[in-house]
Amino acid sequence: MESPDTRERLLDSMLRAWVEDLRRDGFTEERIARRTRRGDVLRGAPSLVVPFLVADGAHPYPDERRADAERSMFLVAMGAGVQSLLVGLAMEGLGSAWISSTMFCADVVREVLEVPEDWRPMGAVAVGYAAEAPKERPPRDPDAFMVVR
Repeated sequence: MESPDTRERLLDSMLRAWVEDLRRDGFTEERIARRTRRGDVLRGAPSLVVPFLVADGAHPYPDERRADAERSMFLVAMGAGVQSLLVGLAMEGLGSAWISSTMFCADVVREVLEVPEDWRPMGAVAVGYAAEAPKERPPRDPDAFMVVR
């Protein structure tokens, strides 16, 4: 996203939609304020990337089993693409954080960013330089987190 005005319009519109949802869910104003602070990372980051899933090239299937598999395949591929973006940013020395918020107000995102109806926002990635270097992590034994059958 290039324009600070566009980012502000997008984040303000998303916040309004989120607050409306939380009010409908019965949240108090205090709980709403606490919950919506999670989005501050998107406002504070120097750059913001909004990835979209565009299923051009998806094969239509007449049965639900294969149609569901095709949708799942595109979603998995999209997740892999976002993960590759995060890894690539880290390789360049940049910090990043993927936040799911755009997925919960897709219509708002499409309207503000003026993209087609069939584009599905897949979260947002805050990008910038880390305020401090990450802490050292000891090596992990794969047997502690992998199951082999």
